[in-house]
Amino acid sequence: MQHLSTHQESIRSMLFLIIGVPLFLLLDSQHGDAIVGRGQWVANILVFLAFLRAYRKGTQRVRNVLLIGMVVGLLGEFLFSKVLGMYYYRLDNIPLWLAFAHGLIFAWTLKMAKKPFLQACSNKIQIVLLIISIGYSIFWLIWANDVYGFVTAVIFMLILFMTKKSRLFFLIMFIVVCYIEQVGTATGCWYWPPTALDMFEWLPSGNPPSGISVFYFLFDAVVFWIYLYILHPATRLRYQRQRNQEVAD
Repeated sequence: MQHLSTHQESIRSMLFLIIGVPLFLLLDSQHGDAIVGRGQWVANILVFLAFLRAYRKGTQRVRNVLLIGMVVGLLGEFLFSKVLGMYYYRLDNIPLWLAFAHGLIFAWTLKMAKKPFLQACSNKIQIVLLIISIGYSIFWLIWANDVYGFVTAVIFMLILFMTKKSRLFFLIMFIVVCYIEQVGTATGCWYWPPTALDMFEWLPSGNPPSGISVFYFLFDAVVFWIYLYILHPATRLRYQRQRNQEVAD
């Protein structure tokens, strides 16, 4: 019964992501403005409530991840959107809901990657997700002339093969980010310029670029680093001892 309950919880969680993301991003669009007035503010409130719920129900690790993700996500958004001009939001701002969404996405992916039924067949799932990721990047390269996205996807794949223990997590993150990016650009919440950083004409980009998850890898790496090196160095040392033991065996 507990095994079945875990499966049902995972299915509900995935359905929430698949159905909830389009409905939510429609709020922060011109369609949302037409229906509820200031759609982005409604979106801000909903994500804030979801953040509070996740924080209240989460373990101490999840709570730390949510808070770290909130800070790192905002700094990253300011750097990539405002400083580098990598992408632009429809109201030329950084939506407040992003402060909470990055941590929620990270925590959701981390929780999903730890599910026992996924861990039990991790290698097979990784192969399937890898095929989907590569196929998506090639398709978007041909369909949208997404050279920039394809290059970043190749970089992501190279990094992926050097992170064996976290491979499932990053592959799930790749799929989730691609889905969110497709919905976000389709609803007009944000857009990517036709060339990388809106300046390199020799590097055309899709809207969105397929390999944008490589930048989420940087986000994830910073979150992990802060968690392990600043907040919980004892956990880091325990992981190091486990790795040393595995090498010795």
